[in-house]
Amino acid sequence: MTGFKSNIIFKIAAILILINCIETTLFCQKNYTKTDVRNMFPTNTKNLWINYLTGTIDNKHTADMIIGTDGHTCKGLYTLRSSNTTFFFDGVESEKQLKLAEINKESKLTGFLYGKYDGEVFDGIWTDGRRKLSLPLKLTFVNAFQKLVPTIKVENLWNRIYSGLVSEQPVKLQLTRDQNTFTGILTDRTNIRQKMSVEAKGNQVELIKLDFNDSVLSDKLIMLDTSNLEKISIIYPDSNGYDVVNTLKSEESLDYTICEYADYHSRLVCSMPLTNNRRFNKWINTAFKNWLDESLIKLRAVGSEDVGTNDRWILSAQGWVDIYLFDSDIISGNIYMQSSWYNQTEKIPFIYDLKYGKLLELKDIFDNKFDSKEYFRNLIPEMIKSITWSDNAKSWVLNQSFNHICLKDEGICFSTSFNTIYGEKEIIIPYSTVEQNLKSRYFFVK
Repeated sequence: MTGFKSNIIFKIAAILILINCIETTLFCQKNYTKTDVRNMFPTNTKNLWINYLTGTIDNKHTADMIIGTDGHTCKGLYTLRSSNTTFFFDGVESEKQLKLAEINKESKLTGFLYGKYDGEVFDGIWTDGRRKLSLPLKLTFVNAFQKLVPTIKVENLWNRIYSGLVSEQPVKLQLTRDQNTFTGILTDRTNIRQKMSVEAKGNQVELIKLDFNDSVLSDKLIMLDTSNLEKISIIYPDSNGYDVVNTLKSEESLDYTICEYADYHSRLVCSMPLTNNRRFNKWINTAFKNWLDESLIKLRAVGSEDVGTNDRWILSAQGWVDIYLFDSDIISGNIYMQSSWYNQTEKIPFIYDLKYGKLLELKDIFDNKFDSKEYFRNLIPEMIKSITWSDNAKSWVLNQSFNHICLKDEGICFSTSFNTIYGEKEIIIPYSTVEQNLKSRYFFVK
């Protein structure tokens, strides 16, 4: 129930962030119907089918489409739901394949839509007029359009911590999915953590083999129903099929949701982690709020008279979070925020205590007898000098401060700011180096 409440709170917050900027547009522009599309065709057109479709462009921007086709000619319109910006299209259908020209309200070409449409699903791509930008689109038949601007959950990107008994031994298994890869981190009764990755098969029910050394899972498979991530089954395969040995239940979860905005000339995408910890969700949402507000004001300040037909989506803003450590008590990573009108990427590291609901400094994970600031102030410069950097990055690295600090599974990470040429460089200090000084509840890896 806690996870459900956190999800609702997060969605309401995301909607409220956008609503001030889009509210006026939503209620003053025309709401199109099937009649508008019917009027695009000659009155004597026969076998005309007109449907409502809803889906996304680039798997992020929600669009509502009204599409009409007689099997030869295809016409219609689609509206970007976050801004209520509408585009029209006109083209041909041949053997369920569509080739459509996108047209703005001034009847000027602004892009193209290509793909397969079978009456239920339109699966294809959108390109700008110059065909320099190409994005996937997928829309599906609906009986009616929704009214609210939704947040979009990112599929195939999640993190779960499962616990229970396997062969009467306590097991904690962290399972992460990143698109086509499963990564498992196993902690057994010895408290030694093992980590490994395998390729996902793309099935609804996945059988995952993680070859952890000398563990209770060594000769077993993990059976995961991707439609229900609340539990996993540990199975033992044999000649007759398999036996279910045990079931592990999810005790912690991390998903990603997208808050988005798109109009004629601009796109904004903000991808944020969503846990079942209400206080962390509120904190991460607040961390993005000012950037979201300022970006939306900037994007909406460009009027329609200021853009041309080649200016489709020329402005962009993107915010995201990379999570490097996720445990029952702690979460750590980097927040990134960038835009097309600012040449630097803002990077904000964080270490957040989930149990006590507060942001930590590095010194907070060590006992009071250890001067972590002085220790790392002396250690990091020596490590920078000892590492063999590539020739093109060496001079840049030597002038950087490795002052972005977060925690990873491998150790404490000190990294540079993000650079458009060199990216970001990092130095990782294994926990074993300072394990005698770590507080017991922050003792992550043996």
